[in-house]
Amino acid sequence: NYLTEAKNLKAYQKIFAHEPNVILPDVYDSLTTHRLLTMSWVEGKPVLDFVNASQEMRNQIAKKLFHAWYYPFYHYAVIHGDPHPGNYKIMEDGSIGLLDLGCIRRFPGQFVQGVIDLYNALLNNNRDQAVAAYEAWGFTNLTHEVIDIITQWARLLYDPLLDDRVRPIQNDLQGMVGWETANKVHEQLNKTTGIKPPREFVFMDRAAVGVGSVIMRLGATQNWYQLFQELIAGFNQQQVDQRQNELLGE
Repeated sequence: NYLTEAKNLKAYQKIFAHEPNVILPDVYDSLTTHRLLTMSWVEGKPVLDFVNASQEMRNQIAKKLFHAWYYPFYHYAVIHGDPHPGNYKIMEDGSIGLLDLGCIRRFPGQFVQGVIDLYNALLNNNRDQAVAAYEAWGFTNLTHEVIDIITQWARLLYDPLLDDRVRPIQNDLQGMVGWETANKVHEQLNKTTGIKPPREFVFMDRAAVGVGSVIMRLGATQNWYQLFQELIAGFNQQQVDQRQNELLGE
């Protein structure tokens, strides 16, 4: 339903209304139906055209991509669930042209709080806080064995955010550690009673892996810890729920 995508697009225009580094196309309402979406043209180059650009340019592109994906999540509890490289363009001035907003997921503020709580749990090696965060995400029937298994995957996803230094998004630029960890987690879960990931976790995981893989392809470096701290500073669950309701007209 392209009317839904048009609504998502207008919501993201509001989110980034004062952000010059993120550009959204305009919707032509008179030429849009549930089967046809008509937008203004966004001129730009594919992100992977910049894999051989200067290190500084690649670093800046990565920083803007990171912000474009995660600012809406930590401030409005919504996320672009399809971070395919074809869904954004690099504009001539270096800004990000964000496209294809058909797959937008909204979350309760409680889930976002759980993401932050798990981060702090891993940062402080607090197992009880990690369990509470998993439950906030919607995981059920958590045994000690299952907790240990899924924490392996969580540590891989959060790793760059826990490391207060300038570094690549993943130290293993070939991605082998990620594949090995994913296969190991899958194999270990199959040996247990099994676990069904909550839908919210699937969307969040997809976004993190998708955006991370593009940043990894760019070979970009940043202090991801500092960027993340800036995003979550002053997070308030009730305020985020209120912003989301206002954003979506509810």
